[in-house]
Amino acid sequence: MSVPKTILPTELKSVLEKARIENGIQGMSVAILYKGELLFAEGLGKRNDKDPFTKDTLMPVGSLTKAFTATAIGELVAEGKMDWDTTPVNTYLPEFELKDPVLTSQLTLVDVLSHRTNLSSVLLRWAKAKESRAELIKYLKYADQPSKLTSKMNYSNTMYAVAGEAAARVAGVPYEEFVTTKVFEPLGLTNTGFSQSELKQFSDYALPYNANSFKNAKEGTFIRGELIEDYLRDAPAGDIYSNVLDLVRWGRALLKGGEVDGKQALNKESIAETWAGRTFAVATRRSPDFAPVQAYGLGWAIDAYKGHAKYTHGGLISGYTSGLDIYPDLDLVVAVLANVNKSALTEHVSHYILDELLGLPRTQDWLFDVSPKETKKKYTMAEMGFKGQLPKKIENRPPVHALKEYAGVYNHLAHGDISIVYNETEDALYFKHPAFESKLEHYHFELFKGVLSIFMNSFAIGVQFETDADGMVGSLKYIGPGYGGTVFERKVVPTAAKEE
Repeated sequence: MSVPKTILPTELKSVLEKARIENGIQGMSVAILYKGELLFAEGLGKRNDKDPFTKDTLMPVGSLTKAFTATAIGELVAEGKMDWDTTPVNTYLPEFELKDPVLTSQLTLVDVLSHRTNLSSVLLRWAKAKESRAELIKYLKYADQPSKLTSKMNYSNTMYAVAGEAAARVAGVPYEEFVTTKVFEPLGLTNTGFSQSELKQFSDYALPYNANSFKNAKEGTFIRGELIEDYLRDAPAGDIYSNVLDLVRWGRALLKGGEVDGKQALNKESIAETWAGRTFAVATRRSPDFAPVQAYGLGWAIDAYKGHAKYTHGGLISGYTSGLDIYPDLDLVVAVLANVNKSALTEHVSHYILDELLGLPRTQDWLFDVSPKETKKKYTMAEMGFKGQLPKKIENRPPVHALKEYAGVYNHLAHGDISIVYNETEDALYFKHPAFESKLEHYHFELFKGVLSIFMNSFAIGVQFETDADGMVGSLKYIGPGYGGTVFERKVVPTAAKEE
């Protein structure tokens, strides 16, 4: 099939540069690998405040990590050391227990890798934790967990951390070494590795950016972030860095059934298992451009675009957005990286490419209509999260206790400690946690409001204190994203408060 003139690299770069600006992106890169030929590989915009984003620029790829984790596990399956859907994960990793022992005895790798469980958020325990991943996993038995598995995808980074730790235990090496030897090295992915802190050893890496509004982003008014220095305990879910050149090489190795340069580098049957649908990511009919439903396999969403099978995943982490789309029947791989916290463009570049490459009907304007509208929605959702979803405020309803009587350390076994600190000079309460802190503003009665910021995301929280029968503050309810009112019991009361 001849390549239409409209997709010649010089013209495509100017179109994508315009799309970058219209979608509010600081810098990005795009690579297109078609039938083994690198049709296009370019950088656009800036990777930091002054240097250009290039095709070689490295950045964190977030949840694209999940497919690497699943594929590496597939190599252990091929070796007969693990299996997909028979042996409980707990057999490989005895520390892994859930609240329901029956469910613990049943959960397999397929269950945890296809997001079939519905584990409650454990962000408060895991964010900037000092404990090892194995130690953190021990606390999952105290987290709320419905006993019934569902056909609907319930996205969980924590379950990927469990799967990665289990596989590393079987392999007898740390998780990062396990994936490196099973996937990176056999495929020749020399620009791919782990940990944001490691990026500093390279000369060409991207810094993260965010904006206060979509308008600001389109105008190029960004807030620059920094690399995360802390080791991510859920690394198997999202700690890989790469560039678009390695990503399209990775994608083509998968669509070729694990073959690279004429050699079988990965197990073909295991790759097929990761591309088999297990749960519904989207269960209702969408635009006719896509498959009626979208399934989720093991690290991949399974879809179709205008009749062409599509295996895809996106990534979002701390000011970076990524997308990798594989069209196996067309022998086409498209990788997109962007150093901005909110963007839908990474999801739609490949749709534009297919329309141009194959001369398909242009049913939607993916770059200049669909992507900006969806990106604007992401900013709107972020604004809503910043405002929070607390009940309507009732004016002139003071707290029941003096502020210093709320001070103390509150604990939930699954979620760790929250410290409430009284600042006497300000006569104010502070919410303190290893990952974030916020001044608490009184809302009404025993409800206080704060704003937490983590990984370039800010969101409002509610802290509802509860008084015990003895008249002392005994617990608090934490109300925030992923937490509908989790109760933390007070375990330490400051001496000064006791004496009062």
